[in-house]
Amino acid sequence: MIIDARSVPAGTVLETPVCIIGAGAAGITLAREFIGAKFETVLLESGGLEFAPDTQDLYQGANVGRPFEDLTACRLRFFGGTTNHWAGVCAPYDAVDFEARFPYHGWPFDRAYLDPWYRRAQQVCQLGPFEYAPAQWGITQGELTPPFDGPAFVCKILQQSPPTRFGRVYEPELRRSARVKVYLQANALGFFLGDHQGEVGELAVATLSGVTFAVRARIFVIAVGGIENARLLLLSGKPGGSGLGNEHDLVGRYFMTNLVYHGGTIALSNPYVDLDAFTGLYPKPYGGFGLGKFYYLSQVGLSAEYMRERRLPNAKFFWGDPSLLERLRGPDKALFNDLSRAIGNVDRTAGSAGRKISFASAAPSRSLELTWNSAQLPNPESRVLLGTERDPFGFRRVAIDWRVTAGDKEKAIATHRLLGAEVGRTGLGRLRSTLDFADDTTWPEDFYGDEHHMGTTRMHVDPMLGVVDQNCRVHSLANLYVAGSSVFPTSGAVNPTLTIVALALRLADHIKEILA
Repeated sequence: MIIDARSVPAGTVLETPVCIIGAGAAGITLAREFIGAKFETVLLESGGLEFAPDTQDLYQGANVGRPFEDLTACRLRFFGGTTNHWAGVCAPYDAVDFEARFPYHGWPFDRAYLDPWYRRAQQVCQLGPFEYAPAQWGITQGELTPPFDGPAFVCKILQQSPPTRFGRVYEPELRRSARVKVYLQANALGFFLGDHQGEVGELAVATLSGVTFAVRARIFVIAVGGIENARLLLLSGKPGGSGLGNEHDLVGRYFMTNLVYHGGTIALSNPYVDLDAFTGLYPKPYGGFGLGKFYYLSQVGLSAEYMRERRLPNAKFFWGDPSLLERLRGPDKALFNDLSRAIGNVDRTAGSAGRKISFASAAPSRSLELTWNSAQLPNPESRVLLGTERDPFGFRRVAIDWRVTAGDKEKAIATHRLLGAEVGRTGLGRLRSTLDFADDTTWPEDFYGDEHHMGTTRMHVDPMLGVVDQNCRVHSLANLYVAGSSVFPTSGAVNPTLTIVALALRLADHIKEILA
C-alpha cells in the first residue's frame, strides 16, 4: 500500500511493529521481506515516486574538510533512492576486506558467513549466478595476459545489473501489499526515547507541506544512507544533546569512500598484445561482456595473497584508450573525474564514448591509461558532523569533514611500485605512475572520494569501537537498527550495493525471528 503522507491528519500517531526509514536499496529490500509476514510494517520515504528539487535540496550541507562531492548531486532522495542513477555494477566484498588487517579494520564475521545472503542478494539485484571466478564467465587462464594472471595482480569480475531501479522494479508489489504501508513525502526528523530505559519510543515525522505526525514502533530501522543515517542519530534524543547511540562519540566518525584517481600509464612493449579479456569498462550495450542473458565487466586488482603479505588495502584499476581519456580530462573533465557517475547515467550520456573506450578499436593502443579505485583506510577523524545551517524544518544540516591519511598514500605508492615491478618483470611494458612517491599527502589533481558513503555507524562487537553490533542494532538501544553502508567497518574496492542488500536480507531474517 502506498500513501501520500501529506494526507495524514496532523498530530496522528501511527503504531506499527516495524518502522523502516528510507526507501533505497536497503529499505526496499527489508520491506519486501516483510510483505508476507504476520506483522505490519511502515516504510517512510522522504520523497515521492519521482525526483523533486525541493526534496533533493534537503541533502544540502557544508564541506569543512578535504574537497568533496556536491551533496545534492551524489545521491537521490526519492523512492528507490540512489539506485535511481546506480550503474548496476555488483560484486561481493573480497574475503580480505572482512579481516582485521589494519587499525580499526575488520568485521564481526567473515565473508563465508555472509555468502548465503549474498546469494539471495544476487536475485534482488537481478544478477546471474553467485559466481565471480573469471573461468565461470568464460575467461580462461590462457587469455589472462601477464602480469594479470597472478600472483600479485589478477582479473576481477564484476556482474552487471540491468541496472535494477529498486523503486521502479519493486513499487508494484509494495503497492499491492496490505501489510507494508509506504508513506511518501514523509521526512524523519528525530527519535525520542520511550518509557522503557534504552528503547526508542517515537519518531517525529513531517512533510514539506507542513503536516506533522509521529510513528511508534516495536522496532525501528534507519536506512537513509551513509551520511543521513549518522545525521538522524545526531539529531535525535534530548535537544542540545549528543544524539542517540553516541555515548562514545562514534556516530559520524570513520566516514569512508572509495578513492578514485587517474593513476598513470602503462607503455606497452607490444602494442598488439591481446587484452580482450579486460576491455569491459562500460555496461552492456556499451562495452561489457555477456554470458547468456547476464553481463559482466572485468578489472585488474591485487590478489588476496599479496594484500595479506604486503599489508595492502584492496585496489583495482581499469584502463581505456588514452586519446579518449585525454579528451575527457579536457572539455569534458567532469565525466573523467567521475567515470562511475558516467556509467550510472550511461543510457543518457555514454553512448558512443562507451563503445570507443575499450580496445575493440581498429588501431591497437600503445599505452594504457589507468584509473584506480581503492579502499580507504578507516580513520576516526574523517567524519560527518552537524553544521550550522538549518533545513526547512529548522534542523541542522550536515557538515562533511572527509579526510585521507598519509597511510592511504603510503599504501597507494606501495601498490604502484608493485604493479611497476610486475609490468617490467613480465615484459608487458613500463608503468609511469602519476603518484608523487616523495610526498605522503599529495594526490593526482583529479583524485576524489566517490559517492559510496560508508562507515559512519560502523559495526563492531565492542560498543567502545562501534555504533552497532553484529546484528546492526545500535549498542545502547534495544529496538533501533541501522541498515546500509554506514555500518561497514571497511570500504572495499567495489560498489557496495550488493553488500548493502545482503546485510539488509540478514537483518530482515533477524527481525522476523524477534517478532515470530
